[in-house]
Amino acid sequence: MSEILPGIVVTGASGFIGRHFVIAVSEKFRLFCIARRSQKEVGIPYHKNIHWLQLDITNQKNLLNALKYIKDHGGAEYVLHLAGYYDFTMKENPAYEQINVTGTRYVLDMSKSLGIKRFIFSSSVAAYKFPALNNVLTEKSPIDADFPYARCKRKEEEIIQKYAKVFPCSIIRLAAVYSDWCEYPMLYMLLNYWLSGKRFTSRILTGRGESAIPYIHIKDAIKLFLRIIETSDTLPYLGVYNASPQGSVSHNELFKTATRYYFGGDIKPFRMPKPLAALGLIIISFLGWLNGKKTLEQPWMVGYIDKKLSVDASATYTALNWKPTPRYHILRRLLFLTEKMNSHPNNWTFRNEVLIKKVAFRKSTEIYDILSELRESLVDQIIQEVIKPENEHRFPNYRKMYPELLIWYITLNYQLVAATVRSRDRSIIPIYAREIAFKRYIDGFKAQEVKDIMFLIGKIMKESLLKRPELKGSKRQVDDYIILTSQLAADEFEDAYEILENQPPEHMNSIKDIAQLISIENLKRIVRQLEDFYSDSMSNRPGREEVFDNHTFFVTLDSQNE
Repeated sequence: MSEILPGIVVTGASGFIGRHFVIAVSEKFRLFCIARRSQKEVGIPYHKNIHWLQLDITNQKNLLNALKYIKDHGGAEYVLHLAGYYDFTMKENPAYEQINVTGTRYVLDMSKSLGIKRFIFSSSVAAYKFPALNNVLTEKSPIDADFPYARCKRKEEEIIQKYAKVFPCSIIRLAAVYSDWCEYPMLYMLLNYWLSGKRFTSRILTGRGESAIPYIHIKDAIKLFLRIIETSDTLPYLGVYNASPQGSVSHNELFKTATRYYFGGDIKPFRMPKPLAALGLIIISFLGWLNGKKTLEQPWMVGYIDKKLSVDASATYTALNWKPTPRYHILRRLLFLTEKMNSHPNNWTFRNEVLIKKVAFRKSTEIYDILSELRESLVDQIIQEVIKPENEHRFPNYRKMYPELLIWYITLNYQLVAATVRSRDRSIIPIYAREIAFKRYIDGFKAQEVKDIMFLIGKIMKESLLKRPELKGSKRQVDDYIILTSQLAADEFEDAYEILENQPPEHMNSIKDIAQLISIENLKRIVRQLEDFYSDSMSNRPGREEVFDNHTFFVTLDSQNE
């Protein structure tokens, strides 16, 4: 029997770096992927080694559920902490403290309980203050830039230094990470201007064109993470590493290389003086605000014109026996980027615009967390509504169920709606509706009664959500996520009933003979798709226990009277 694969917890698995890392290493590790978005939404293929735990790291209760799930599924030796918030406004935002600082502390506490071998934290060279002319930044340079993202990175590193007394920690200060599809917003903005073909804007370089930062290809970043894991036993309890090529790359170099690859020849740039560039940034930003469209171009950027963020990563190279791959250097790799931009423009735009538009707190996540918090009380409220005397004719068959069985089915329907909110994916609804309609039809339920349960659940969910102060002004989103989902399920129930009612009488006997077997097995399969570690309340039924275990769900059910 082969040995169990090492386990890695990856926070921020739905982000650019996390997604690439998970796909790249899924054959070599058991991966517990913590992310706000669903696996399907992110586009990561399902794999036997991937356990997808959709949650927000600022929710400590959910992290405790994740901790239990990870322990129950073999534990983890490493934590790769990639989750974090940033934006391009340079303004204070509560998300910096909530996600980056508090969230990191919660993940460190979870790591401590897991008894991990090493905690790997993704920091950034962007948190360094730009050095004086001709100076470089080393692993010993302080994180001393004075803007919100840099300040929160400094806080995070300080917290990690304290936890390094409990378990080994590695801090990785990443250069600007890009892929062959670009996927680095600032580089995407520059290439869009320079390669647009527009007579004037495609030739603009601000200042002297000497603005410069270091870039690292995503494949080299992944190799560095893996190198730390491979050599973990020989590394110090606390280490700081610069994940970067030597030096930096200027706008002049990027422009010359990108335009040559894309247009097949040299193009002479127009160097816009700094005061004029400042005015241009103000105008572009204002027009974006006027049109209700946020732009990457912001007035603060003028302060970095012609400044160089040059890095010396030689100490990292020596400590880890790792170096960036020469063919992945940005000036060589621009050939691949410009080719993809030219050959696959729609895919190019989609991949990059998704990164630009991402937000710190998605309303769907907030709604889902509230639904999880209120689940027991709302399920009880729904049941009390069902058994009211005035609803005797509306829910005659549900009222005849054993109390435990009624609780289970109401919870199942509740979780169906909640899961679609969390994943923003309603594709499970038609499958679920067909199975439930089949079961209910055989048991003598009318279509209207089955539909009314979904409408009742949606109504009570909506009323409770709109009472929450944090969802003030969110009626449209609640209607979209809750009421439309209930309506979709009800319509699917009606379609399924119509098909069953049109079956010839001689077919119904054979349908009834296999009903119990097929319906419960399919229902169990559907249940497994709804939740992962949020399933305790779905197991409260008496009788014979059935245990199901796959890589995205763990729940205990029974099959009495099914």
